[in-house]
Amino acid sequence: QHPRVRGGTGRAYAGQLNLTRVRLLALAALLGCAGVESESLPPPAEGQFRVATWTIRFFPEPSTDVQRTGELLAVLDADLVAVQEIADSSALASLLGEVNARLARQARESDGPPPRHYRYVLAESGGHGGQFVGYVYDDNAVRLADVETLTSLQMTADLRPGLFARVTSKRGGLDFQVIVMHTDSGTRDRDYQNRLRFLDSLGDELDGRRASDADVIVLGDLNTMGRLAGDDLGRIGWDEEVADLDRRAGEMGLNRLPNSPACTEYYKGRGSFLDHILVSTAMAEAPQGSVARVFGYCAEFDCQPVDQEDMPYDYVHVSDHCPVVLDLVDADRD
Repeated sequence: QHPRVRGGTGRAYAGQLNLTRVRLLALAALLGCAGVESESLPPPAEGQFRVATWTIRFFPEPSTDVQRTGELLAVLDADLVAVQEIADSSALASLLGEVNARLARQARESDGPPPRHYRYVLAESGGHGGQFVGYVYDDNAVRLADVETLTSLQMTADLRPGLFARVTSKRGGLDFQVIVMHTDSGTRDRDYQNRLRFLDSLGDELDGRRASDADVIVLGDLNTMGRLAGDDLGRIGWDEEVADLDRRAGEMGLNRLPNSPACTEYYKGRGSFLDHILVSTAMAEAPQGSVARVFGYCAEFDCQPVDQEDMPYDYVHVSDHCPVVLDLVDADRD
């Protein structure tokens, strides 16, 4: 058990690396996930390492379709998924176990390569709301080390801490440091100031870690929603907060990757831009022009307004956030 990490790990299998589109559709059929737009998210290519971030709304809520959540997680076919809003670790273990059983059976029937072998780890605290951040990772492809709950990024005792890890690919040798965060949500000045303070603390945190490895990825739900006007304070738009994030990231030697499409969550039928992937500017394994690709109904609707009374099934029964993925070169170039 990792120090300073909430106890408990789970195991599961997910879709194997380098599945063809045909095999992904077969996987969708096996899982009973008619309507999964597999072709909108091709599997990682040979020599790639897939990282993803996904806020799975208060997993699991009473309305959560756990099987559907597992279907979407499997189709992501990621080596490492930073997860947020995990409310029940036993439910996550059960979900992964179900995915494990189904995909192991699919691998046997198709005589394909061994499926992914997933584990998970969560931070030791989830704040007052009990929403934990963590990682789901393929134990056959990924080695996690020095996992640590970062209370330095918590800002207040009732907010969520971050989770740090050192990541090494067992295939190509890619290695980097990673931090998953779920920052304060809201448009009050208090919420906004907490997010600014988080960026200050993140800079301090990275200053102390870069000596061991300059390659760093920070990702998660950064809640860049701006601030409402009030109490003699002017309004700050979400786009202004994102621009400030870009500036502050640059000062820390990070580059926020552009999202495509440019929303990651829906609220009251409107797309919003809350989830981000920040990568070290010197990280050679992130190809020039890299884009964080947004999957699911955010991509399907291309961030256009949707009737709030006619939101898609995945919004209602899985999450108001969509997964965001990044494919890296699986090699050690530093």
